[in-house]
Amino acid sequence: MQLTEDILDVTKIESGSLLLKKEKFDLNEMILEILNEYRQRINSNRDEVSLYYDGNEDGKIIIEGDRNRLFQVLNNLLSNAFKFTTKGSIGVIVERHDNDNRIVVRINDTGIGIHPDVLPKLFTKFATKSDTGGTGLGLFISKNIIEKHGGSIWGENNNGYGVVGATFAFSLPIDINKTA
Repeated sequence: MQLTEDILDVTKIESGSLLLKKEKFDLNEMILEILNEYRQRINSNRDEVSLYYDGNEDGKIIIEGDRNRLFQVLNNLLSNAFKFTTKGSIGVIVERHDNDNRIVVRINDTGIGIHPDVLPKLFTKFATKSDTGGTGLGLFISKNIIEKHGGSIWGENNNGYGVVGATFAFSLPIDINKTA
């Protein structure tokens, strides 16, 4: 079913017919909702992975966007993080950048990182080195959804002493006058 939906999304993207159903909503509320879903999965599976949130859980981040499509992006990034992280942690970090009216959402994991062969073509169709059955369409779709919202998306391996894993992030425009 997911493959069929992904192929339909790719077709819409390539034909320029991917439409957004924009509404004003609280991005922070949506992030906390999806994190609660993943926490339930962790608890029921007794995974050796912890999930954390670094942001203002009580603050509102009002944006105008397609809630379902942005949920799809966040779900894809978290799903990938869980796919490639068998031990350690996955974090969602939310940063407000009032100087340029943007919000940045980072998904940081301690997994295996991004394979060097995939890194240069990360957000293209079928870019995968996964043995877990991924199609390599999720990041391509996510990139197009974020860009259609006026944002940007990127991914990189974590670098530093003893640091492993990868970080994927996206930025979206916000109206700072409507953010609590």
